[in-house]
Order: sequence, then structure tokens, then C-alpha cells
Amino acid sequence: MFQSAARGMYLLAAVTLSLFSLLFIGLSALTVFEGMVALDSAVLTSAMLDGVGMIVLAIAVFEIAKYLYEEEIVRERELRRADEARRTLTKFLTTIIIAASLEGLVLVFEARTTEISGIVYPVMLLGVVTLLVVGLGAFQWLARRAESIYVDPRASEADEAEEGKRPEA
Repeated sequence: MFQSAARGMYLLAAVTLSLFSLLFIGLSALTVFEGMVALDSAVLTSAMLDGVGMIVLAIAVFEIAKYLYEEEIVRERELRRADEARRTLTKFLTTIIIAASLEGLVLVFEARTTEISGIVYPVMLLGVVTLLVVGLGAFQWLARRAESIYVDPRASEADEAEEGKRPEA
């Protein structure tokens, strides 16, 4: 019963995030349209940059919804093997890295069109993105090493059986 409730919650979260993603895209189109109606190049440029930022956010939100749907509802697995965990986390982190780097670029362009002193925050965001890429690379390297370690399936089954016998704290 708990498993069904959990799947229902994941489905509700995925649907809600998908709807939010669509709303971000619609709001992006509305913002750009309002910028075009203003007939001012500075307003239009700002509206387009805001629109791009919202679309990047929409993609990131949709990717999270897709991740929840695929990993928690459709596949219904627990990531017991190192290669499953590596692939899943890599896919998820890659989505975050792409969204954050695109947002950093949009913020750089916005800072260029307004005050150049505002460039500090976009540069910091791009620095964090760089650290995320380095961290993902380290994770990939460590995960591949873990995948190459032989694990006796009988020992793994014995560990699971032993874990089931322990009283929970």
C-alpha cells in the first residue's frame, strides 16, 4: 500500500512539474510578445533574455518531471548496481549542469546590457557550474572503478537476507 501511495505522489509531482514547465513557456512567450509590442529595442532585448531564461527553467523543470516519471514510476527500481546509479545520477546532474550554465550565460548577457558590475553573480554561477562538471567527472571516474570491482552475487543475496533479519532501530 505504501508503494502505491509513493508512486501516486511521484506521479502527482511529475504532472505538476510538467504543468509548471508549460506555464513557464507560456509566460516566456507572453513576455517576449509584450517586449515586441513596446517597440523599444532595449525593452525587447530584456524581454527576450527573460524569455530565454524562463525557457531554460522550463526545460530543467520538465527534465526533473521526466526523471521522476521514468525512474520512480515506470522503472520502479532501487538502483542496487553501481552502473544503474551512475547512469541515473549522471543524467540528472547533466540536466542541472546544462540548465545552470544556460542560465549563467543569459545572466552574463543581461549584465552586459545593464550594469557591468552585475557580472559578478553570473560569473560565480558559471564557476559553480564548472565545479559541478569537475564533480561529475570525479563521480564518473569513481563509479567506473566501483563497477570494475567483482561482487559475488551469492554474497550480495546473503547480505540482503541478513539485512531482512535485523530488527529496525
